[in-house]
This record gives sequence, C-alpha cells and structure tokens, in this order.
Amino acid sequence: MSLPISQDKSVAKPGSGSKAWSSSWPAVATLVGITLAFYHRLWLPGLVLTKSDAFAFYLVIKQHLIERLSTGELPQWFPYEGLGRSFIGTTITGIFHPFTTLYFLLQVADAYRASTLLSCVLAAFGAFALGRTLNVSRAGSLLAGIGFTLSGYVVSLTCHLAFLYSICVLPLFCATLELSIRENRAWAVASAVTWATVFLNGDIQTGYYYIFIGLLWATARAPESYREAWLRLGLTGVLAALLAGVQLGPAWLVFVSSERADPALFFQQAMEWSTHPLRLISILASPVGEHVDPVVLARVFFKTPQAGFVAESLYLGIPLTGLAILGIGHRRDLRVLAVLGIFAFLLSLGPWGGIYEIFYHVVPLWSAFRAPERLMGVFAFATAMLAGAGLDALRTGVGGPWPWFTVAVLCGTAGLGLQTEAAVTWAATSFGASADLARELANSAATAFFFSVIAALGVGIVAAGIKKQALRSELLLAVLAGIVALDLSRANLGAYHTGPVEAATFIPPLAEALQAREGPLKPGRFRVFTIQRNTFTPPWHVRSVMGPYGASSVLRRQALDLEHNAEFNIEAVKPYLPAHSSKLAAMLMATIAQRVGAEVAARFNVTYSIGRGAHLEDPRYAQGVVAVLPEYDLVLFKNPVPAKPRAYLSLKPERVDSPVDPAKLIARPDFLSGEVDVIETTDATLPGPALSGSAVIEHYTPEAVRVRVDTTLPAVLILLDAFDKGWTATLETGAELPILRADTLVRAVVVPAGTHRITFRYETPLLRIGALASLAGCLIGIGFVVHERWWRHPNRVS
Repeated sequence: MSLPISQDKSVAKPGSGSKAWSSSWPAVATLVGITLAFYHRLWLPGLVLTKSDAFAFYLVIKQHLIERLSTGELPQWFPYEGLGRSFIGTTITGIFHPFTTLYFLLQVADAYRASTLLSCVLAAFGAFALGRTLNVSRAGSLLAGIGFTLSGYVVSLTCHLAFLYSICVLPLFCATLELSIRENRAWAVASAVTWATVFLNGDIQTGYYYIFIGLLWATARAPESYREAWLRLGLTGVLAALLAGVQLGPAWLVFVSSERADPALFFQQAMEWSTHPLRLISILASPVGEHVDPVVLARVFFKTPQAGFVAESLYLGIPLTGLAILGIGHRRDLRVLAVLGIFAFLLSLGPWGGIYEIFYHVVPLWSAFRAPERLMGVFAFATAMLAGAGLDALRTGVGGPWPWFTVAVLCGTAGLGLQTEAAVTWAATSFGASADLARELANSAATAFFFSVIAALGVGIVAAGIKKQALRSELLLAVLAGIVALDLSRANLGAYHTGPVEAATFIPPLAEALQAREGPLKPGRFRVFTIQRNTFTPPWHVRSVMGPYGASSVLRRQALDLEHNAEFNIEAVKPYLPAHSSKLAAMLMATIAQRVGAEVAARFNVTYSIGRGAHLEDPRYAQGVVAVLPEYDLVLFKNPVPAKPRAYLSLKPERVDSPVDPAKLIARPDFLSGEVDVIETTDATLPGPALSGSAVIEHYTPEAVRVRVDTTLPAVLILLDAFDKGWTATLETGAELPILRADTLVRAVVVPAGTHRITFRYETPLLRIGALASLAGCLIGIGFVVHERWWRHPNRVS
C-alpha cells in the first residue's frame, strides 16, 4: 500500500537541509538532462535564435556592449538609436548582469544562446529547489521543474532574455524567501541577490512585480509573526535595491524624464497587450493555428492592432493543469500558490479580468508597464508548483482515474466538433475571417484537442495503476513525468526558433553600398531612416528555409531595419529602447507619409533612406538611388533634401521660454528649410544670425564630441544629437557652457566670438551614486551573512 504523504521518505522535512538534498541529485540530473534535451538547439553549434528581439535587438546590442568593454570603455551613451540615448539608463542592455561575462568568453550569438539556456536550466532547478523547500517529494519537485521550464510561456520568452530570466529565477526567489522567513535570516541575502539580478538584467517590470509576490508570500507563509516575516522581506527588498543601485539609479532618472512617467499614455497599449480570453483555450490544447502568420491570427481573431502576441505559446496542458487542481485540494498550506496564480491570471487578462484597470489607477508605478500578458509567466509558475503537489496527491490514491477519462471524452468531443463544416462557418462569420483561415484554425484546434485526449488518457491510466497497485508507484510516477514532458514538448518545441548563425553574421548589401559610397562608417557622420518596414516581403525561398520569424529577421537585417545598426556603425533614427522620446516619433515617423518627410529627416542629419521600390515613382527619390535589392523590393536612396551637417552655427536662432510643440514646428517653412532654430532658454537675448564662421567636428565618440568653431561674433552652435541630462559642454579653457534645448530634441550652446574648441562630454547621471549603493549593498550582505553564521555557530561563546 502506498505511504501517505506525511510518511513518504522522499519528502523533505523542515530543517533536513543537506540530508534531503544528498538523495536528490539523481532527480536533479534527470531534470537538467530533460531541459538540455528539449533546448538542444540552444547548445548545438552553428545556430542562432532568429525570432524578434533575440535577433533584431539583443545580438546587436550585446555586440556593441562587448566591443566597448573589450577596449576598456564603459558604454554610457548609445548613438545608434534616434538622436542618441543613455545606454545604461535604459536598463534592458543588462550591462551589469553576471551573464555579461559570457560575452568575453564566447561569440555573441553563442553567448546569447548560453544565457538563454542557463535561464531555462535555472527555471528547472529553481522549481525543483522550491518544491523540496515546500516539502514536496522528489518526484513532485521533478515534475514541477519539468512543467515550469517546458511551459509555453517560458519557451516563448527565449526571444526576450530580460523577461525570460526574471520569470525563470522566480522559483529561486520564492525558495530563498521561504528559507529566510522560516529558518535563517541569512537566506534574505540570497533572496536579495536573486531579486537584484532581475533588475540588473533589465526587467524592471517583473522586478517590480516581485514586491507584490513577496508580500503575498511572506504574509501567507509567516510561521508565527507577520511582523517578523515582513521585516525579513523588507530587509530583502532594501538589500536588493542597494545591490542593483548601479542600474536602478540611472534608470530612475531616465524614467522620470520620459513619457512612461505619464500614466495616461500606456493604458490603451496595456489593454491591447493583454491575454485575450479566446487564447485561454490554448492553455489546454495547442498549437492552434500553427501554420498561420501570428500577426494575422492576432489581428483577425483577437483584434490586436500590434504585431502578434507577447508569448507565442501559453500551453500548460491537461496533465499539468489537472495535477495543479489536485494539488490545491491536497496541500492547503500551498494555497498561496493558487492565490498567486489566480491573481496573475486575472491581471494578465487586462480589460477582461476585471482588476487590471483598478491596479493601473491605484497602485503606484503600475501604469508604467504595458504588457499584462507577462503575468502569465507567474500563472505558469504557480501551476507547475501545484502540479508537483498534485503528483504527491495522486500517488496516495487521491482523485482516481475517472476525472481524467471524463476530460478525455470532453476533449475528444470538442475535437470532433471542430472538424465539422459548421465550426468553420461559425469561425469565419463570427470573426470576419476568410474560409481558408477559419478552416486552418478549426482543424489545428481539433488536432490539438485530440492530442489532449491522449495526454488525459495517459494520466488516467497511470492513476488507475496507482489505485490498483498494478505496478510499483515509482515506475508509474516516472511514466507520469514522461507524459508531462512529452506533452509539453509536443506543443512547445516549436515556440523557440533557431536558424544558421550565418543569418545573423552576413553583411547586408545595403551596408556594403553605404560603405563603398561613404568610406569607413562610424557614428557622428549621418543617419539612415528605414521606411514602412512591415510592408516588405521576404523571398519565398528564405521563408521556406527560415520560417516566418527567421525570414522576417533576415529581411530586417537586409533592410538595415534591426532595432539598431550599431554592428555596422550606422545610426538609425527610429526609437526602440524603453522610455523613448515621443517627440522624435512625432517629428520623424509620422511625417513619412507626407511630403515634408524628407525635409524633417534632413533637419536631423538623415542623409539616406531605405524603402520599397514604389518610392522610385517619386522623381525626388528616383534621382538619388544608391542601391537596389530586387528580390527584397528594397531601395537605398539619398535624401533629396540636403541633410543638415551634424554641427553648424545657427542662421537664425529664435528664443522661446517654454517647450515647443513638434507639430507646430514641422509646419513652419523656415524650420523645414533649415533657416530657423528654436532655442528654449530663459535668457533675455540670444546671439544674432551666424552670417559667417564655421563649425567642424574634430573628434566624435559616443561619450565625447569636440567641435572647432570659428566665428567673428557670438553665435549659437547646434549639435544634432539628443538633448539629455548627463551632457556637459566646456570651452578649451575649461569654462562650462550651459547646454540649451534646440528644435525640441537637440543640443545648443552659445559660443563667444573667436576660435574655440567646445567639448561635449557625457556621464550617466546617478551612475556614481548607484555604484556606491551597490558597493554598500555588497558589504552589508557579506557582513550580514558573516554575522548570522557567527551568531548561530554552536561553539560561539556568549
């Protein structure tokens, strides 16, 4: 007869510590082996992640990062986006995260895959460790680890390392927090370190959510005094903030200076990036619509105006979800996980969950984030952990096989119903979809439900075997873990995308054409603008080899439309990094459909543009063609309006004492012609027009720009780089010149008459203070651990 859970020797007892772990290594090794097998394309050589940010952002930004660090330079200013951005202050670059060391050891593509793989291994190990900490059996903890690391959300987030890492280490955070609350306060340091690495990796959103997860956990799991549990959580939070101070300090200043500080701006986006209720079907049956363009699927069936989904897959499956429900009833002490999962689930639904809007308007800083679906990762975590407890319930005979057989019948009925022509007609009529699209969706959903039938029957047979003691329970539990692993693998293996590394290393012909025309490329010379990238179509042979995501990524590289072109030393004007300037978007992105687009771009040093062949119909563009890629329908052409030089003396400086409306500025002919520059200053007067003189850039690096100015009268020097805190300007004598905002976006200084060299230098605001805070956090953490170990040492003399 199976032992009750309270007598199961594989269940860790409080305080058992190393004894419980000494017999757990075979299970850990099995778990790591399963994780490595599933994510085999993350460690096989010659591959690169090809989807979305993994390809278009991280590879480029990490290449720039390691190139600067390898030469002994700390990258503080990023000149390749918009008119320049703070590199450290935008957080997502992850410069101070421990994973950065991998880029010193491996090629960038390999280091990114290694970082992604390590995150997924941490998800598996963390779930196992938390299970053992919560007195779940080895088998249950193994199942929790499998369920979490192979869950659809985690697999989907391999395209976005910052958000992947933060959800993957959530189990470790909860495990160390549990130990700090119930056992030794020194564990608060481990919990703080885990939390700090989330911030250091650039995911401020999930790091912020950790506050509420920690509060719920400490309240629900407090062994005796709520006050003591909250104090230990407070210690963890303060220490985490100190440790991450080197990142949080600069990030805070960027945040408060950006549009993200305005709660009204992101509400609509948050509603759009919520989980649609119809997608919840894919939690239990998936993949649905696997042969459909995800952007088309999102827009037709979920009315999402944005590009697809946050997470490609949300699949957890019938076995994992059913075991989680069983675990809720079996382990009342773990119902904090149920509460956490339910709240995360409802919040992820946005307008359909009923509570997100309340949080948005009531909870401080909640409105700064715009993707509620990221909370589905917390739901996946809670489900996986409860499933481990559910396995322990199943091994004691709780539940039995009949609920599983009933679910199998229901799934089979749903699958058969979806194969009927009536289902196709209903889908086409209800959602305004084409007949082919509706049929593909219905057929793929039917197939997904049939696979769920098999999975449910498998669990039911295992449950029946345990009930009747047909075989050893250990063997049946191993079969159950295998069913869960196979079920999740079947549905989620396609949710991470790789291709040959050459897709991320080839030099685009348009970059070669620019270099041939301009000589060696480097920042500070000119900017490039890519027009209407979503209308580009990759050749079919690329799509057939790389898939839709890989083909899109290759196309974007061909079009020099990666999130940044730092790899090619080409400056692009489009904004991407968090907290970007909406003024830039208003002045550049929104004017392309108008005839003034070329003039506005020229005002900010945009010399070349890339667009579709249709632009050749405009004689202004046709005469400036530099290169053509016919199979991609791409054309590189020179701006028909001569671009303003990067540095110049203003022909007509115009003083204003309040911020300028970009829409009104671009409507002025004298601004478009390059005659006038609007300078924001409270000074009573400005120098007059610079009718003679010159401004020449002698030295240009990301953090230092030196301009030689010759002028017979005082003049206003304009530098077409972003106006931002952290920049200073000095004369050759060391005298500091105030930097003024010009034309709503760029820098200006008043230069005295004569020949001068003005040097602009950048230092990330609050970086030094943040670094001191991180150093203090390290010293406090070490001191706290040493104190706790000494205080509790059995040989200590009072």
